[in-house]
Amino acid sequence: MVHLILLSLFCILSYSAAQNSTVLYSVYPWLRLPPTPQFSSPLSGQNVQINDIIVWYSIYGPKNGIPVLFLHGGFSHSDYWALQVEQLKSSYQCILMDSRGHGRSTMSSANITYDLMTSDVVALLDHLGIQRTHLVGWSDGAIIGLNLAMKYPDKLSSLFAFAANYIPSGTKDVFASPVFTTFLDRTQAEYETINPMKNYSNLYNNLTTMWATLPNWTQQDFAKIKTNLPVWIVDGDHEEAIFRDQPDTMT
Repeated sequence: MVHLILLSLFCILSYSAAQNSTVLYSVYPWLRLPPTPQFSSPLSGQNVQINDIIVWYSIYGPKNGIPVLFLHGGFSHSDYWALQVEQLKSSYQCILMDSRGHGRSTMSSANITYDLMTSDVVALLDHLGIQRTHLVGWSDGAIIGLNLAMKYPDKLSSLFAFAANYIPSGTKDVFASPVFTTFLDRTQAEYETINPMKNYSNLYNNLTTMWATLPNWTQQDFAKIKTNLPVWIVDGDHEEAIFRDQPDTMT
């Protein structure tokens, strides 16, 4: 009898939690993590030796199309750009790149830094014979884009930087965010499926160590960005990773 009562109570609580979650997500839809985007056809790519690692990249669209490079955020990979690429690939040359240690790209014994990842991007563009590109970056990808704008401005035609911070204290406690921890669980499973090294703890330690001290830019750093380079600093209304003052004061 006691077991039946406990089972009934469990079912009632589970149903109530599900109902509350449905109401919560309908009122606050940004609390629900959308599924990983999917390409209309299987994603294919190539590997190339870049610096001290193997970088995975893929290109969609006409070879003579205007190049647009997409750089994903930390712990993520190029699949997350599927919706954007599907919209642009008929007219633009869309270049996807898994960052050092992420997705299908390997990592070395060198500690991951934004400067190192930026040098990977420059080397890939040189390998592809692309002198200048538009760049769309999200989170760490946006930070790499800003670093390019400061140090390799001639490589960029424009920059769209979404959800970038410029000092370590500009980030929230993402590991306390249910949305971000759900994202981490998912990307870890994806990493363990597609990454050739399958050393997630190494990637995790590298990124969290980097985030503790980098980026650490000042006004003088942003002054290096050429005034004739179009740069969009963008953030979401319900950004879970960075404080709103970061994009506001960057501009």
